[in-house]
Amino acid sequence: MTYRIRQTRREDWEKLRELRLVALQDPVAPVAFYEPYEEAVHLTRGEWERRASGREAVTFIGETEAGNWAGMVGAFSRQRVVYVVGVYMRPEHRGTGLARELMRAAIAWADGNEVRLRVHEGNQRAARFYASLGFRPTGDADADPRDPSLHAYELALTELTEDA
Repeated sequence: MTYRIRQTRREDWEKLRELRLVALQDPVAPVAFYEPYEEAVHLTRGEWERRASGREAVTFIGETEAGNWAGMVGAFSRQRVVYVVGVYMRPEHRGTGLARELMRAAIAWADGNEVRLRVHEGNQRAARFYASLGFRPTGDADADPRDPSLHAYELALTELTEDA
């Protein structure tokens, strides 16, 4: 399948809201996102417009030929480090290469700056995917705010693999 990869714009707020809420209800959401659905569903139109505008963070989406949003990857920059967040593919688009395309867009957006992300210890599929791109553990970890006995581990892109 062919996807059009692009950044969201302010006017995309409704589609961004819809995809994010779907992501937060996905069975893997508890180990992929810290934002609870119950909070996100109550965000204002203005908040969604801000998220879609790309001022503080960017969101790359994969759009099908029919204009449907198949997946997304977010990124923001802090002190010359770009953090990848909010990675989500609709189930029917997993394994199609879309995640790799979206990650490439986020890495390109980093423009040579260091790229980091966090992966929950319970999300082994995502950990394998990030490792295939060249991400490696930094040794830093945070406790899961919902269950402090679990952790999210920081990964940094050490060298983009050729098949990434």
